[in-house]
Amino acid sequence: MITATKNLSTETMSKILEGKNNEYSLLYFPFHGVVPALRAMLAMSGAKVTFIQPDDWPVEKKETQFGHMPILYETNPSTNQTLELTELSVLEEHIGQKYNFLGSNSWEANQILTYNSSTQSLFDKFVTLVIRATSPELRAQMMETFVNGFIGEWAEFHERALQANVTSGIAKSGHYVGEKVSLADLKTAAVAVVMMKLSGDKFISEEKTPGILKVCGTVEADERYQKWKASDDMKLFDEVTKKRFGL
Repeated sequence: MITATKNLSTETMSKILEGKNNEYSLLYFPFHGVVPALRAMLAMSGAKVTFIQPDDWPVEKKETQFGHMPILYETNPSTNQTLELTELSVLEEHIGQKYNFLGSNSWEANQILTYNSSTQSLFDKFVTLVIRATSPELRAQMMETFVNGFIGEWAEFHERALQANVTSGIAKSGHYVGEKVSLADLKTAAVAVVMMKLSGDKFISEEKTPGILKVCGTVEADERYQKWKASDDMKLFDEVTKKRFGL
């Protein structure tokens, strides 16, 4: 487990966070879970990134800030000083802002974070209701509740927003805001795949949600994302996710 540098001033830590040539290690289990968009941004950033997993999480978690992952270790290579950063939403905003995945101005950043939060909430419900169900019987019951109670609503509202943003000129087709791949685009591309595996074409399809599928296609067409998708790390995460969760 990586150890953060101790006894740094807030000014020093701020300078580390602002560094454009920093190196990163992201600690998380070797499956997709809640971090596919964060991993994608890091991989697409051009920075030096290592994806690591705990050796003995029940022991290691006691030494972390809140006892859960992901944890991002950010290192200034010139001084070898390392910060330990936690909380998914904070990490996504930090990396998104630093490497241009939050649009081109404050309003765009606000909207991208809003759409991202909505999609993350959908996935969090899936984890809470289904993945953490304590028995196969309860899991089946919760799966039915989740599929029929939440996926369709998310798809309807996000499709409406995507269509409206393109019509008003706020976004190019295939994006929530602006004309560059954003955190919101990456989050929806990752989560929509899971939702389609759970519900088929009942809620998300070319006919029902062309805007959402256009976002997925735009992300898939990005050369940086294609390189990430072809990496050994991504192949491992795909394999473990399928084996452990059937997704």
